[in-house]
Amino acid sequence: MKSKRTSLADIAESLNVSKSTVSFVLNGKGKQFNISENTQKLILDKAKELNYVPNYFAKGLREGKTQTIGLVLADISNPFYSELSKAIQESLYEKGYSLFIVSTNDDSTMELKLIRDLILRSVDALIIAPCNGIPALKPVLDETPIPVVWVDRIGDEFADFVGVDNYMEAAMLVKRFSVKPKKVGILHPKRSDVMTIQLRIDGTKSACEKQSIPFELASLSDKHKDSVDRIKQMIDDGVDSFVALNNKVALHAINALNILKVEIPKKVRIISFDDSEAFSYFAPPVTALSQPVNGIGKETVERLMDRLKESTENRKHLMMECSFIERGSH
Repeated sequence: MKSKRTSLADIAESLNVSKSTVSFVLNGKGKQFNISENTQKLILDKAKELNYVPNYFAKGLREGKTQTIGLVLADISNPFYSELSKAIQESLYEKGYSLFIVSTNDDSTMELKLIRDLILRSVDALIIAPCNGIPALKPVLDETPIPVVWVDRIGDEFADFVGVDNYMEAAMLVKRFSVKPKKVGILHPKRSDVMTIQLRIDGTKSACEKQSIPFELASLSDKHKDSVDRIKQMIDDGVDSFVALNNKVALHAINALNILKVEIPKKVRIISFDDSEAFSYFAPPVTALSQPVNGIGKETVERLMDRLKESTENRKHLMMECSFIERGSH
């Protein structure tokens, strides 16, 4: 195994030429600096022989840019974030950029460390779906002048943001049931203090209050028995319509309803905020609100490109519209 990376100095020493001559040739500037064709060929052949690989990171530091972007996500295991990172990566690739992706698991301490790590890697910009509030993030972000675009979760009101109006979109779901609910069960993940989930809770509660519909708020855990017990108790309390505030929660709820042998939508109805590829395979297929993930990813990259060009255009908060996918569970 090779013990160390071949450097420009190694090539220069082996051919008895200067390091700058080697650098000019390997960067395609041999003719510009009047280096003979024979010398250029010798250098290129020697670089191939020694398996020379350019150090793009060092080159980027010299030039003040690395053509890399840092993406900070809350939970990469969430299908929404997986799809979002794919859309962002594809858009950046088309523009000649690479992507570093980190997942904070909604851990505020981990988030601060991972953002610092990305800054130390000299990324050109950051895209962040934050779990911390701005007061906690500001000292870290103030350490660097690089641009930041917030995605999915709003960060700084003075920076660009791309996402959806979680409050409004959740509120509209209450009106989407085929029959006016007698009582709505609002199902959320264990952590309800996450910004997007809290906005969805508030939106759903507000819609119920405006329509004089009783509601019950409940957290569903990953433990099947606990979810089954909670869903049974809610049905016994009169809940006949469920709004699941993300697709993971919807899956737990549907599993519990199946175990309880509760017919959907004959006895209870359910709508999921966030779609899932799996929903179309259920019986009945699950009605869901679909976020424009590809559009969010592409628009986020466009916002970032403007900032990298040092655009003086005012920062924008772009709220994109969701699509309601009617399938039969509502």
